[in-house]
Formats: sequence, structure tokens, C-alpha cells
Amino acid sequence: MIVNSKALIVPLGNVEKDVLLFLTKELFDIFRIEFKISPPLDIPKSSYNSKRAQYYSSILLSYLKRSAGTKFDLILGVIDEDLYVPQLNFVFGEAELNGNAAIISLTRLRQEFYGLPGNKNTFYQRTIKEAVHELGHVFGLHHCRNPGCVMFFSNSLFDTDRKEKHFCKNCLKKLPLIK
Repeated sequence: MIVNSKALIVPLGNVEKDVLLFLTKELFDIFRIEFKISPPLDIPKSSYNSKRAQYYSSILLSYLKRSAGTKFDLILGVIDEDLYVPQLNFVFGEAELNGNAAIISLTRLRQEFYGLPGNKNTFYQRTIKEAVHELGHVFGLHHCRNPGCVMFFSNSLFDTDRKEKHFCKNCLKKLPLIK
């Protein structure tokens, strides 16, 4: 599935072009997959929960799949809004395990969200880690116990910052075409 995959990055709403270009380069370096960038999609109003002031990521994931059609093997949605699933206060992203779609949110990856001065390098590193993590789920990987592995569950930015943007040896073995 990984070799010769047709892959698409889909911005939802307003997403900085520089972030999308950074993701295409980094994702190619890691997966050897060329991601195309689609024109932005409007964020469906049905995904917004006004009580939480967040967007329901599962609705957005379904919307991405419907909107992108069947031409692509891999779809990564990127949104600069806060995401949630009902069981959690927020999520950095969500993916279909063994599917073809994932979504990441940039909002909580920014220092500014927490009232801190912005740091572009830190933000970009968090962004690629979360993108690789969610795509790892698409490729069938579950969470890893190794806190340095990109597949380690990020419950906070501390977890995201301490892990690498690459798969550990055990996870990499499960993705033989990426070696």
C-alpha cells in the first residue's frame, strides 16, 4: 500500500501554505510518498459543537473521505481548529485504523494556544510528529509503549515533544516497505 500510493493533503478552512509545504517535504522524506495539496475545503458546520467550542474530528474524517473521492489511497486533513472526540477533552488528530484517512489539528500544537511566545521550529516539529503518528494508524499501527516512538500516545505536548518523528524499530518492522 505504501509504495506508489496516491496521497493528498487537504486543508480544511484556513491553513498556512508554508505548513502544508513543510508537511509534503517531511512526509516524503519519511514515507517516500509524494503528497499533493488540494485546494482548501470549507469546514462543515455540522462538525462544530458550540457547547465545547470545538470540532468533532470523526465528522471531519468522514467528510474528508467523501470529498476526496476514491482517487487517493491516502488522505491527510489539516485543520487549524480545536478538535475533540466525545470521550476526550481534545485530540491532536484522528485516523482510520487500516483505512485511508487521517486528520490533524494545528491549534494545540502552537505555543500561543497556551499563552506562550510562538516558536515556529517547535510548532513544525510537533506538526510532523502528529501527522506521522496519525498516518501510522492508517497503515495499521497501534499505539507504542516506547515514549520515543512517534506512535506513542500523546496525552499532552510533553509527550509530543519528547518523542521522535520516526518509528521505533518494532513499529518500523510492521511497515516493511518504509525501511
